[in-house]
Order: sequence, then structure tokens, then C-alpha cells
Amino acid sequence: MNGTTTGLEIRDAISRIRFAPKSNNLLISSWDSSLRLYDVVGSALRLEAPCEAALLDCCFHNDESVAFASASDGCVRRYDLHSGINDTIGNHDDIATSIGYSDETGQVISAGLDKKILFWDTRMAKAVEYLRNLGAEVDSMSLFGVNFLVAIGSSIHEYDLRKLDKLVQSKESHLNIRIRCVSSIPYSKGYAVGSVDGRVAVEMPYPSNPNDISYMFRCHPKSKDGRYHLASVNDIVFNPLICGAFVTGDNEGYVTAWDALSKRRLFGLPRLPNSVASLSYNHDGQLLAVASSYTCQEAEEIEEPPQVFIYKIDDSCIKSVSAGSSTMSDEEHQFESKADAGASKTYPQQAGTIRKNGYIVIKGRPCKVVEVSTSKTGKHGHAKCHFVAIDIFNGKKLEDIVPSSHNCDVPHVNRTDYQLIDISEDGFVSLLTENGNTKDDLRLPTDDNLLTQIKDGFGDGKDLVVSVMSAMGEEQICGLKDIGPK
Repeated sequence: MNGTTTGLEIRDAISRIRFAPKSNNLLISSWDSSLRLYDVVGSALRLEAPCEAALLDCCFHNDESVAFASASDGCVRRYDLHSGINDTIGNHDDIATSIGYSDETGQVISAGLDKKILFWDTRMAKAVEYLRNLGAEVDSMSLFGVNFLVAIGSSIHEYDLRKLDKLVQSKESHLNIRIRCVSSIPYSKGYAVGSVDGRVAVEMPYPSNPNDISYMFRCHPKSKDGRYHLASVNDIVFNPLICGAFVTGDNEGYVTAWDALSKRRLFGLPRLPNSVASLSYNHDGQLLAVASSYTCQEAEEIEEPPQVFIYKIDDSCIKSVSAGSSTMSDEEHQFESKADAGASKTYPQQAGTIRKNGYIVIKGRPCKVVEVSTSKTGKHGHAKCHFVAIDIFNGKKLEDIVPSSHNCDVPHVNRTDYQLIDISEDGFVSLLTENGNTKDDLRLPTDDNLLTQIKDGFGDGKDLVVSVMSAMGEEQICGLKDIGPK
């Protein structure tokens, strides 16, 4: 399947492309500070609207005559797509990184490096702001209808746009690594997330069926030498009309189509000259737009001029979904359930993608990274990452130096809450599990402050919930929640 290029001259990295809700007009935001409107059917640039700051995201209003963009100066801008004139509807205290529009509520939703999500009601003469302070930077966000998803670190937070004062649920992704992108499944409360190490997790709940679809897979099989392909999954987009069909795009220029229901790879596009920065289906799922652009995620990333390619999804692609056919054998792609994903103690991750507050295995111990520095690439070698980390169980400081392109072992780290039932004389605790059984194999923590809080609270007759951290076969109480008197 060969795509056609738009031929647009885009002077810096593309941040986002989005098809219009009802037409084949394509919105393009870029770090060159311009918002572009491209008519795919007419192969014509309809608008190029410059502003004073780099644009990091964009979206359409439902009537398609208005668009919105988030910018590096913190501004949330509204564009008249007939005249190109823009005005500022509000500001973040730092770079505004993401933006979306809900036709159901008339809200523009933006996120920024100020760790805030702002909701702007554009139905008013002056946009009314509602603030939610998350206390952490948003890595990605997605919305469909009134269902709003926010990815922070390795967790997904779900909101109902009609009840913003209450979090619907917060769920840790079983990828156990930083999420790069999240995408809502149309007409469903499900979603897919892509990670920085090349994996995808799919969650498709069915209220009438206790067996929800929940699994993860790697977008690329192992190489012949047994190493994993660890390119970040930069974007995921679902076909709006074909149930369960979606496409992934990664940092090495690969675009692959999948069937979420049958857990199969459908087809792959020829490798693009740059990273895949963004993907978008048109309203009837017949056209796929792909932004091929450097994303500034890696030091050695290819920097060819940014381009936008348009692919026509033909009948053979659609039939392959309905037939459940695949162009790659099941042996090459392993689709793991959540339980399977948790069975392994560690997983590989490229050293150059591990960040501060992430996890790493050093000298066989699970550690949290407190400092990471990368040396410049030498004349005859790779850049090297210097990690300073703390053992998550004994608090000891450990260090390691690894070439940035090499893989490191990263531990699966999980936290589980239990109600405290009893404390024995020999220092063991009795905990109540979710299924009503007791867990009696854990000792009290060695941290003096936490130990005192648990003993004092239990002695005062309070209902206590303890958080237990587990990794690489070890467990330890790491936190305490006081839920009131007994």
C-alpha cells in the first residue's frame, strides 16, 4: 500500500495532525509556529496561520470553521479557519502540551507542563475556565463523547466530563512503564495505550461479559539475535467505523494495523523516512493520514524534512479485519494477558529511554532512578547513560553506566492496598485481601516513621489500609492510609 505525499513545506517538526469531524480537511500543527488546513480531496493548502509560539497540539471545533491549538508559550488559541485570525482563550503557567474538544459539552480541554488540566466552556461569550490540578505532568490524553482519559506515568485516569469533580477511576497500566500515548476506542469505554519501549496494552470492557478483553503485545517481534525492538509507540488511532481495528506508529517510522478483537496484525505500511509523529483517520475510516517527522526523543533520530502522507484504506484491508486474516504468524507476535504480563520479574528497556523516577535493575536489585545523565556520543562509540538509583526495599544507593542504545532490565513494580487486621507479637501482620482471604507472610516495615504510624494507629483502634510494594519476588509495606475509626 503506497501513500501520496501532500507536498507541504513544513519548516519544523510536526506535532499533530487531525482530520475534520465530517469532511476530508486535515489540520496540522507544527513547531514552526504555524497551523495549516489542508484539503485532502482537492490536494490544496487552504490556510497557513502563523503565531508567536511553537504549536504542540491542535483540534477541530465540531462545525469545522474553528480550530484550537496549544502552544509553547502556555496559550490556548482559537483560530477562525476562514480568516486565519486567532485569539487567546486562556493560559497555562507553563508550556501547553495537549488539547481536545468535546462536542457533547462544548468544552476545550488542555493540559500543560504546569501539571494542570484546564476546561474551557466556549459556549460563553468569554470562555469560562475550570481547573483540575493533577500534581503531575500529563503524558497524553484522549476523549470520546464525555469519556476523558489522561495518561500520567504508567497509569490511566478516567473522567466523565459531566462530573469533573469526581475521578471515575484510576488504573495502573500493566505495561509498568511510562505511557507515550493513549487512544479512546470509539463508542466504548475501552482504550489502548502505547509505551516508550514499543508495547501496546488494550483494555476493552464489556459490562454484560465478565471476561473483558485485556492484553498487551510488542509491535515488533524479537530480532534474530533475540533482542527486542524498543522503539516508542508515538500514536495510536482507531478506525471510526471498523470495530476494534487500529493503527500504531512508532519512533522508527513503522505504521502497523491491528485487529483488537482477534489479536492479530493486519498489515504494515512501507517504512517512512522519519519517525511517526501523529496519525489520523478521516470520518469514514477510508483515509489514513500519517505525519512523518522527527520528534526530538532520541539524540540519533533521523531528521529528514517533515512530510504528511495520505493512504487510502482499500477493500482488501477492510476484508482482512472481518475475516480475521493476518500477514504475520502468531508465533512472531505474542499477545499476553494481564496475568501473563505480571509473571515475568523484569522486562527489557532501552537505556536511553529510562528517566528519573523510573525503575531499573542494578546488580540484581530493583531500584528507583534518582538521577540520570547522558554523555555525548564519542567519535568511536555510543552515548552512555549514568544511572544513580536507590534500592526500593533496603534504601541503598547503587550506580551503573550503560550505553544508551543497549537494553537494561527493568523490574515489574506493583502496589496493592490491604486492610490491616492484626499485628502479631513477632512483628508479622495479618492483611485482608480482595477476595476475603488473609495474607500473613509480611513483617512490619523497617522504616521507623512508618512503623510508628502503623503501631500507633492500630493501637488507637483505627481502620488502617497499608500499601504493599512488590518487585522481583520481594514484598514490603511502603505506605499507610487511615480510613477512620473502627
